[in-house]
Amino acid sequence: MWVDLNPVTADVEPGAEAAVELTVRNTGDIVEEYHLQATGDPARWCSIEPQTLRLYPGTTGIARLTFAPPRSSESQAGPQSYAVKVTPREDRENTFAIEGVLRVAEFADIRADLIPATTRGWHRGRVKLAVDNYSNTVASASVSTTSSNSNLQVDIRTPALRLQPGRAQYSKFSVRPGRLLWFGAKARHQYNITVSPSGLGQPVSLQGTYMQSALLPRWLQRLLMFAAAGAAAILALWFGIRPSFDTSAQASPQPVAATAPQVVVIQPTPSAPSSSPTPTPPKPSQSQVAPPPSSSSQPAAPPASTSSKAPPPSQTSAKPTPPQQVKTTNVLNYAANGSMDLNNDNFVDGQKIGIWETNHSPAQTWTVWIYADGSLVIKSDGKPDSDGVKVLQVEPNNDPDQNNVDISDDFNGIPGLQAHLTADFQQWTLTSIPGNGTYGVLKNKHTNTCLSSTGMHGFFTMAPCNTGDQNQWFWLFAV
Repeated sequence: MWVDLNPVTADVEPGAEAAVELTVRNTGDIVEEYHLQATGDPARWCSIEPQTLRLYPGTTGIARLTFAPPRSSESQAGPQSYAVKVTPREDRENTFAIEGVLRVAEFADIRADLIPATTRGWHRGRVKLAVDNYSNTVASASVSTTSSNSNLQVDIRTPALRLQPGRAQYSKFSVRPGRLLWFGAKARHQYNITVSPSGLGQPVSLQGTYMQSALLPRWLQRLLMFAAAGAAAILALWFGIRPSFDTSAQASPQPVAATAPQVVVIQPTPSAPSSSPTPTPPKPSQSQVAPPPSSSSQPAAPPASTSSKAPPPSQTSAKPTPPQQVKTTNVLNYAANGSMDLNNDNFVDGQKIGIWETNHSPAQTWTVWIYADGSLVIKSDGKPDSDGVKVLQVEPNNDPDQNNVDISDDFNGIPGLQAHLTADFQQWTLTSIPGNGTYGVLKNKHTNTCLSSTGMHGFFTMAPCNTGDQNQWFWLFAV
């Protein structure tokens, strides 16, 4: 048996094909059937046609080897050895293997993603840059940032990355506004992140958004405005009425010798009759005539406002009812038969909420705060409170994704929850399903729409409330 390989060394681009011819000659004196088999790493991408050669004595057969490595990190760049094993059917002891080399060319495929692409906060936002190396060779890359907004500062912690084929690496950075936003609507800040490979490959540019929230909520701004207007109205009322109080306090009956007295009428209070009659003053003019006094002789009582013996009214204040906290094992959706879950177990501001198979993990654990007015706030227990207190919310109206449902920092942490300082788009009410005492419909106070499932492994959305829609049925305290 004689075997030849042409060419011995072949070049191939990932995603393309390379062909090699294998020639086998039957040098024996009987009809022989030869079985062909490729071995080595390139054998994963090799196909042989035909795989069996049936040759008469002294004849030659040719088989074609086709190598088609995929365009992925599995096709490692560089020379790779392989062999073709030729096994005769009749004379198996005469098995022969011929070796060859396949040289795989390099290619670059660097991808990147911001996690999350939109960050929310009032002072600082933390973002992770995930860089994936889909190339078939080791790659180095640098991370840089540009921002057209001078009011936003981006701090990159890992500016240089070294990536193995088929692996990913993270670069953490933070975004921080130059000045605080005390009141008003959210401010949108745009910034760009660029990943530049040092060798092959094109730079990758990403755009991120930082949504800066006001330090004080809108409802507090309105409350302060109403309080200031109320204080101004009280002061105006006080200074407008005070002179009449002074005149009433100084008024008293005029003596007999006085002429043309000014009569001030004060309603008398019942008292014991005086032992001496009250002197009759001279008759005043027509415009000064007052209603006739009572027939009984009684001295005029001082005004009630000037009495120093009246006890002060009792001052009692009702202590507000503290909210009830109920920790859930999971929140179950009826239609999807799955539980409310933090996607990828990410406990970050703006993380969207979806439906996943019930596993009672920290990503599916929630605490329901129940207030005296019947409203609810649903707090995630995915991470300790040191990472921030995150509650279920709907995006506000000025956000383009106002139907998105995610978690976000509440106002003032746990003390804010105890004082019920959460915004209206973070407050919910639970309406029971007629004929079903377990499930209910969660309605958002801000949007007046209800939480709705889009199916297993899908994200939540908001829809018009409908107790007949089983996508809106939730069991808050499922077991």
